[in-house]
Amino acid sequence: MVYLRITGRAIVNVHTANCEGAVGNYMSLSKMYIVRRVNGRVEVDEENVISGNMLKHWHAVAYVERLKAENYTKMCELCKRHVMYRSSLKLNDEFDYLEKCAVEDLHGFLDPDVQIRRESIARFSFMAPIEELPSHRSAVTHNRVVTDTSGKISGEMMIMKREYASGIYGFACTFDLDYVGRSQSDPSKVLNATDRKIRSKCAVLALMDVFSGKMGAAQARALPIIKVSEMLAVISKKPFPNLTHGFFQDYVEDSVDIINAVLQAGLAKADEVKVFCVGDRVSSTVEQRVSQKDVIVKCANVADAIAKIAEVVEKWLA
Repeated sequence: MVYLRITGRAIVNVHTANCEGAVGNYMSLSKMYIVRRVNGRVEVDEENVISGNMLKHWHAVAYVERLKAENYTKMCELCKRHVMYRSSLKLNDEFDYLEKCAVEDLHGFLDPDVQIRRESIARFSFMAPIEELPSHRSAVTHNRVVTDTSGKISGEMMIMKREYASGIYGFACTFDLDYVGRSQSDPSKVLNATDRKIRSKCAVLALMDVFSGKMGAAQARALPIIKVSEMLAVISKKPFPNLTHGFFQDYVEDSVDIINAVLQAGLAKADEVKVFCVGDRVSSTVEQRVSQKDVIVKCANVADAIAKIAEVVEKWLA
């Protein structure tokens, strides 16, 4: 049994990762109302957000490429081409789907024709500007010209405006890796250990792509300028609560309280838990406040943390 919980913060500059479509020649970012605690009261502000759906899609894309790099071929043709809106396999049992397609195993599926579905075991929250610092957005004017067959500009020009935003964004995601290769409708049906380890390792490693900015819309001309400044991750052999979302100003302290509560209650033993820290504030808080010091793993950066998590997952997953 392996469960992964991740929370943290990233500086994201000049992104247009989530858009709502165009009104005329104006492309607007996705926005949502956010509740903040400010000086003992709450305020509601409209903020730019990056949806969990967007993050989940690009994680699935990265997952496919990681599997291909491992020469792992158990994927359906649509998922291999990053077309992941619903299953087209038309099989008779949930286990048959996950046996044939690692992507539908991890990210879930619906086959409406035969009325079979599987819940995703990879879950992503929205990325939202942090509680203590709103994001900022502005529109950039772009233009495109038309040339004739000789390459000369014909005089026609298309003007368009697109919104971009910058801020510090909180994120959170969870992976119930115990269910990789395991039927949810009949947990006695399980793939072999080799399949489960490859799929789980690649699922973790795919987070490197997402957290390095390979996500969102308009990547060809607005690849997010991103740096994960803080991350706290817990991997456990026993079911573990979600950590507090990186949106909240006290998310590190609150998450440490959750970790301590689980350890002190005996819901997971110290040798069944690892806590990975990225960033000075996260590391110092965890070192000062986590009751079991031997569970702590300090990491140089997010790539280092994800690589170390993948090693533990491969070792722990039976």
